[in-house]
Amino acid sequence: MRNSLLLIFLLTNLGLSFKVFAEDNYDLPRVVSVSEKDFSIKKDFTLHAGFLPSDAFNKGYTIGLSYTHFFNSYMAWEVLNATYSFNSGTQLKDDVNSIPKITLVNSGVEDFLDYITYFATTNFVYTPIYSKNLLFNDSIVHGETSFVIGGGAVAFENAKTRFLMNAGLYLRFFTGKSTSLKFDFRNNLYMREDAGIINAWSFTIGFSFLSNRPNQDDSLPIDDGV
Repeated sequence: MRNSLLLIFLLTNLGLSFKVFAEDNYDLPRVVSVSEKDFSIKKDFTLHAGFLPSDAFNKGYTIGLSYTHFFNSYMAWEVLNATYSFNSGTQLKDDVNSIPKITLVNSGVEDFLDYITYFATTNFVYTPIYSKNLLFNDSIVHGETSFVIGGGAVAFENAKTRFLMNAGLYLRFFTGKSTSLKFDFRNNLYMREDAGIINAWSFTIGFSFLSNRPNQDDSLPIDDGV
């Protein structure tokens, strides 16, 4: 009996000791370090060039420009993104056209071998990610990841202009206080009456000229206890 009481006493004290130790550790202040952004954009003017693989028969090489106004460090309005496409037929298109008595119809629009000539959109931009990257273990490169969604119009060589929706993302890497590189990936969607929704991916690289705002505490709230 005496041994049983002694065992219960020891286990009880051991449990209380663990509880106090855990509570003491939990109550210790936590150090949370969140550095401010070195770059806070107000306006962005970008010149870009890229690639537009329309379909199996056509591909486009693009040039364009965009202007974006930033409301704060993570929300912006891409007021205009205008792109012109220089079309180039694929080898498959040349091979099929060389076959006598073959009628080739483009898969993107109703008109014979038609292709995109230009498109223009306006978009909402959300930038939740700001990063600092170590380049070649030598220098720090600041960057952002932004998501875009919006709409506009797309024009073709022969077909009528259509409504366009697009969504995607771009990666920005700052090359200085007032310049940056942008790598843009977007899916552009338009409607074809006899085939439904058609998508055309676009890939561009842009050089941006920036005007910056003073750093402000406009970031999302951070819980120091997390």
